[in-house]
Amino acid sequence: MNCWEKSLMHRPCFLRLKLYPISLFLTAASGLLPLLTAQRAHAQTSPQTSNINVQATVKAACVIKGVQDINFGTYDPLGTHYTQALDAQGQVSVQCLPGTQATIRLNQGSYPAALSSCLVPLRRMASGSARLPYFLYRDSSYSPLDIWGCNFLNDVDYSATNASVKDIIVYGRIPSGQALALLGTLNQLTPGTYTDTVQIIVSF
Repeated sequence: MNCWEKSLMHRPCFLRLKLYPISLFLTAASGLLPLLTAQRAHAQTSPQTSNINVQATVKAACVIKGVQDINFGTYDPLGTHYTQALDAQGQVSVQCLPGTQATIRLNQGSYPAALSSCLVPLRRMASGSARLPYFLYRDSSYSPLDIWGCNFLNDVDYSATNASVKDIIVYGRIPSGQALALLGTLNQLTPGTYTDTVQIIVSF
């Protein structure tokens, strides 16, 4: 007779509970654990990999860091400098990245003579309509072969080994005897302040 039937007869009914040892559940759980672990390990194997390339190009670079102008001072065409040239120096300071190959050229100035060229620059300073010839050189020998121009044969090559500022001296000279022209007649040289502007070209 079940509990329902007993309840109809107003008889007490008792539920029977069966207890199972906890070790039984632990045993069952321990059996599932390796399976779950294996499934998780299987999901983490064979990761997908690839590569991303990173690139940048550093170009050669040079900058002109400073310029020291050339000031000849006073030129005395009928006195000291009738037979003696007047020399002065200036400076070009450049800074290049290491490994940069640079060339430094000087153009013909603002008042070049008619036959002037980049290979043979005939520079002149001006005061009004008067002109005063002068030369710029690459070294202190003042040789005609070392006149600094704007041709690949008479420029200055610079190979940067580090990023330090490089000071390059410009040697200037006003030849003697400028009061006389080539034919011995008086040149149109008048008292005054003579100036010129020479462009510096740094290529790399």
